[in-house]
Amino acid sequence: MKVLNYIFVFIIGALLLTSCEEDVTDVSLIGDGLNIVQFESYSFGLGGLADGSEYAKEIQVKLSGPVLEKVTEDIQITVAPDPSSTAIAGDHYRIEQPTITLSADNNYLGVIDIILMTEGNTPPMDGTPEFEDYESPMLYLNVSDVTGSDVVIPTGKTAKISLNFTPPNPYAGTYSAEITYFHPTAGGSYPNDPYSHEVSDKEFVAVTGRKCETAFAIWHNNKCWITVNSDNSITYIVDDTWSYDVALGDPNDDTKVSHYDPETGVIYLYYHYYGSGGPRIFWEVFTPKF
Repeated sequence: MKVLNYIFVFIIGALLLTSCEEDVTDVSLIGDGLNIVQFESYSFGLGGLADGSEYAKEIQVKLSGPVLEKVTEDIQITVAPDPSSTAIAGDHYRIEQPTITLSADNNYLGVIDIILMTEGNTPPMDGTPEFEDYESPMLYLNVSDVTGSDVVIPTGKTAKISLNFTPPNPYAGTYSAEITYFHPTAGGSYPNDPYSHEVSDKEFVAVTGRKCETAFAIWHNNKCWITVNSDNSITYIVDDTWSYDVALGDPNDDTKVSHYDPETGVIYLYYHYYGSGGPRIFWEVFTPKF
């Protein structure tokens, strides 16, 4: 436990040191009696499904400093990518208006619109060797120029923006879900007389290139996540709001192995959890309707 505490203290100290280092430039400028134009946040991501769509992100900028009362006129600011950026303008992103005006009427607040361009930027599918070496393009953005006041200058800090492209998920869509549910005490018997059997539609919503979100079991107000791995096996996670520990498989039948059938597109999901009286067992078969 002492070792963990020391590690924790070290990590916190490192974070504080990093924070202090990043703020040195702005603090020194303010100390010189100047106002600065700065970003509201300096580290964030912009993401979207790489299906040819474009996604917009608003980057807020503001005026800060010790002599704001000396600024009465409008301020024009320009942002520009830092040369160290790995993201390519016009390919990975575009900035709609790199020059904007900050005015007293709007409390010297402004917005820079950055557009994520996904056409031609599909990343490798997770679970492939290419995915292991893939790195999201990074846009390093500076306030490059400020005009309109001799007591306002650009921040010396660079915003770090990760451009996160998600590959199209071939498993997303509407499925007919056939659910067979065995309960040890509520009625029926295993394996030929289930407590309940129902068929309903479920929507799989893409989270990553292989992972989808859908409704858990027969309770549509609880969420779960199904991932089809590169070997067609299944990873299954149920939301923490569900109070029981859910595990894959049928504890009474080792042949019930969750998997995806690439020939038919059908997903076979077998899972269970333990409550009073024994295991609740589910066989769920998802047949695509798309």
